[in-house]
Amino acid sequence: MSEKPSENSGPNLTLLKWIVGVLGVLIILFATVIAVTIYKRMTAMETKSVPETQDTMVPKAAGGKATLNEFGDIRLPIPDDMDVISLTPSRERLFVTVGTEGAARLILVISLDDGSVLGSFNLEKDGIQ
Repeated sequence: MSEKPSENSGPNLTLLKWIVGVLGVLIILFATVIAVTIYKRMTAMETKSVPETQDTMVPKAAGGKATLNEFGDIRLPIPDDMDVISLTPSRERLFVTVGTEGAARLILVISLDDGSVLGSFNLEKDGIQ
């Protein structure tokens, strides 16, 4: 009375086992790639050092022959009734904020290459109506 199931009556589990195996290998491979990438980025931040040649930075306007010590004197047109509030460097520019009694009135944009005034922002109290 005991009946044996025939070999062709059930689903093909061999194909399913191969798919699961391949997906498992891919998961392990991608997890390893992610872990190695994170490790390399974390160790790269720790090993960055400041270049030793910062003393010899050369302005473009100097033709590549001047150092920072030879930059020269730059005169900025700051109004008599205003004081310098802050200096903010940003890549190739320097933002000089001037004003009266701690309130900003004018922002000068200075080129760090040659020290020329590129432009200015005149801050007015009127506001936008």
